[in-house]
Amino acid sequence: MRIDIKPAALPDVEGMSQVLDKAWRENYKDIFSPEQIAAFTGDYRRKSFTNLLKNGTDVFVLLCDGEITAVCAAQTCEEKPFEGYAEIMLLYVLPEWQHKGIGKKLLSHTLRKMRGKGYKSAVLDTAEKNISARKFYEKFGFTERKTFVSRKFDEVTRVIYTIDF
Repeated sequence: MRIDIKPAALPDVEGMSQVLDKAWRENYKDIFSPEQIAAFTGDYRRKSFTNLLKNGTDVFVLLCDGEITAVCAAQTCEEKPFEGYAEIMLLYVLPEWQHKGIGKKLLSHTLRKMRGKGYKSAVLDTAEKNISARKFYEKFGFTERKTFVSRKFDEVTRVIYTIDF
């Protein structure tokens, strides 16, 4: 199997959207309602990815044998108290490729790129009830920031994690 990581481009939007749609349906089925999942997948996500790419956001895709299996996006965090951090906006892996090292490869790549741009730390958040993602980030080296108020997204509590490079 050949694994490649590359910056995403507009022709990748459909593949990235499919990754996110499948990951949301599987990973969030016990966290978000079907209506919430529908609201943040499909056309909404295609438009969102298109806007990210047009705005110059760092978006990377991981391909296994030429097929997009994971997507990760990062930008400058402008939220206090994390100003100047790289913000990992999203990291999604097709459900059938999870727990095979794909997410770790793509997140490592993204953090290296952010470090190369001068960032010294990164921040991300994930649903408090998304235990699998939380374990992944903690094993990777991220630390939960308990001293800060957790974010809410559609009434789902999200936990903030940071890592220093």
